[in-house]
Amino acid sequence: MHSHRPVLLIVEDDFLVRLTLVDALSELGFEILEAEDARNALSLLCDRPDIELMLSDINLPGEADGFALAKAARVIRPRLPVIYASGRYSRAEAHQQVEGARFLAKPFTPTLAAVVIHELLEKVERPVVPKQRSSHAANHA
Repeated sequence: MHSHRPVLLIVEDDFLVRLTLVDALSELGFEILEAEDARNALSLLCDRPDIELMLSDINLPGEADGFALAKAARVIRPRLPVIYASGRYSRAEAHQQVEGARFLAKPFTPTLAAVVIHELLEKVERPVVPKQRSSHAANHA
């Protein structure tokens, strides 16, 4: 039985934190892509239209932090759900975040992350595939 495994992009520069998240979230039923900085994350977002959500550390190496990454990601994918994570911030100011984003203060458990991920994925409007009308319905249309 193959069920849908949501595809997540985890953006985290700390290798051990990223490895822990990737392993745990994979075990919880997600397919994980990973990036260590904003540049690699944006490249993956361009190449992989199947990414359904991005969880990003706020403090990233390079020119773009997690806030700038999320804003750039929303240019490419306007409806992409975003979760920010940080051990340095206790919360993210509303003006820094993209609309609808959530925040997780480190350390957090992968189980908590999975709950927040599922909540955000449930809010995403999925395209409705029209059902084929049965011959009975077609005769009465």
